[in-house]
Amino acid sequence: MNVTELARRLKMTTSELLAKLPELGFDIGKRAIKVSPDLVDKIISAIEADRKKSSASAVAQAVTEIKLSDKNGSAEPKKEFTKIIKIPEVIIVKDFAEKLGLSVVKVIGELMKNGIMTSLNERIDLSTATIIGEDLGFKVEAMSEDEVAGAQVEVSDQKLKEVLKNIKSENAIIRPPVVVVMGHVDHGKTKLLDAIRETNIIDQESGGITQAIGAYQAQTHGQLITFLDTPGHEAFKSMRSRGSKIADVAIIVVAADDGLKPQTMEVIDLVQKEQLPFVIAINKIDKEGADIDRVKKELSEINLIPEDWGGKTICVPISAKEKKGLNELLDMVLLVADMEDLKSDPTVRAIGTIIEAHVDKGEGPVATVLIQAGTLRPGDLIVAGQVAGKIRLLRNFKGEDAQEALPSMPVKILGLREVPRVGDILEVTDDKKMVKELLKKASYKKEAHARFVQNSAVKEEEGAVVPTLNLIIKADVLGSQEAIEESLSRFVDPEVKVKVIKKGLGNVTDADVLAAQAGLAIIVAFKVKNFPGVEELARDKKVELKYYEIIYKLLEDVEERLKTLLKPEVIRTELGQIQILAIFRTEKNSMIAGGKILTGVIKPKTKAKVIRAGEFITMGDLTELRAGKQIVNEAHAGEECGFKFIGEPIIKEHDVLEVYQEEIKERQLQVKHS
Repeated sequence: MNVTELARRLKMTTSELLAKLPELGFDIGKRAIKVSPDLVDKIISAIEADRKKSSASAVAQAVTEIKLSDKNGSAEPKKEFTKIIKIPEVIIVKDFAEKLGLSVVKVIGELMKNGIMTSLNERIDLSTATIIGEDLGFKVEAMSEDEVAGAQVEVSDQKLKEVLKNIKSENAIIRPPVVVVMGHVDHGKTKLLDAIRETNIIDQESGGITQAIGAYQAQTHGQLITFLDTPGHEAFKSMRSRGSKIADVAIIVVAADDGLKPQTMEVIDLVQKEQLPFVIAINKIDKEGADIDRVKKELSEINLIPEDWGGKTICVPISAKEKKGLNELLDMVLLVADMEDLKSDPTVRAIGTIIEAHVDKGEGPVATVLIQAGTLRPGDLIVAGQVAGKIRLLRNFKGEDAQEALPSMPVKILGLREVPRVGDILEVTDDKKMVKELLKKASYKKEAHARFVQNSAVKEEEGAVVPTLNLIIKADVLGSQEAIEESLSRFVDPEVKVKVIKKGLGNVTDADVLAAQAGLAIIVAFKVKNFPGVEELARDKKVELKYYEIIYKLLEDVEERLKTLLKPEVIRTELGQIQILAIFRTEKNSMIAGGKILTGVIKPKTKAKVIRAGEFITMGDLTELRAGKQIVNEAHAGEECGFKFIGEPIIKEHDVLEVYQEEIKERQLQVKHS
């Protein structure tokens, strides 16, 4: 067995395992790659026994410290908060101690003081961690969903890099390159893939825009190439980023009649940041107004000098519509891939990256995984992030059943218990105990998260109430759901906000309608339908249910709704003051009076506050202004005037009218642009 595989099974890093083995009497060498089969079980037993011993020792030491503390008087006084730490809703005691920068013994001791008997490898929830943290002088806060997701992605990326780096086997073979097709919306990415694969999926895409990551394989010159099609619309920025991290080569599509666009610049920055080799495909050369030299000039201006201009940037003119230049493009892709020396070992346990996930009405949780090492087969026990299961069925990109998935092959898998996160690392394992523990942990985490959300809702918005648009999001796949949520975060106006009170994958259900009714929410359904009777229930419950096929239509509607929630801005301009000298007529809802203008310029069709002895009495409107017997449009300081006051008729002599104008101005919704 490989050392790295044994380390994963024991939930340790390779370096930790190699450092621990000599302490337990196993001398296999500091640079060992493999472990003799007859030693594997002995090493596992020794490691587990050592862990139990360490845990028991930690508990015993904690008990001793508590007794000493009680013997010497009261326990150590609480410290002032010295540091703020953020943790997920559930955390292992050992990890919690590391976050605090304290010994496990200290943390277990504090838990025992609070009546919680636990070991270093057991879990505690957020509320428990908060109490213990405060006792130890720390302020404990919950990680946001974005922070948790970011941490998981970082760990997953590092884990995959470590596994792929440590694969050094005589069984390694050259694998097909993984090519990501990127570029600005409507520059022809999907049409290019159609031409390469001689299919026509673009007619199935709403508005001709790719709405989710697709993975396909094609063959040229007897060599397989795996293609990833990433969406080009602004809303799918995170999905494009995800595509670049698992690819070997990028094709950046630029329309010859349109040139470089903001999203083109974004993907160029992305591939350069990831140090991903790329080829520029100058598409639509058949269109009127196509200008290949203009595109090359724009590339030169950002330091990407085309090869035929003396630089190193490979540019291939193509027409996806007329299938021109495709062979030259694929030749260049293979040439770039050959220089990368792409190899993998198909004999190890399979490992890969989840590139799409959703819930299918008939099949349950379904995920698409790109295998990066090893071979995946039906019957394999798998773990993907916080989700586990057993492979029931594999399907290739054509929807055909497959008996195995080799490196660089995209394949749909059935058999997971839950929907994994896009970007999670999928691994094959034989540790049934670990899988059961993971399923238990996921269930525990879900319950703790529900409690946390419930508690947070009680504490939220103790101050002024902000007008809120509540949404329930139902999407076809996880990538779409994430893209919608990321796009909604760009609405940053402090006067209104969007709140997603529930989200999920698959069709709209009765439960969604009832949740929307309770939460005064709108249901937005993206590329999904509903179960029978749902629309009728929505009408009965007066719940608005909106369906969308294109994401920017959804965002436009949300933006318009937020604008209606914005209170218009009232701009008040002070004009002047009138000292009341006489009351000429008093009616039920109005008065006619006269006075002297003390300051400013008085105009009709304005508003006035009535001030008596420095106190506010009432307010109304000045609808008519006279100088003598003439109707005038304004009167100035020092002049006398008569006027009609519409409002409560309680003005008296010597009162002062403060006259002002009000202008109603529609507010512009504040939107953060990426």
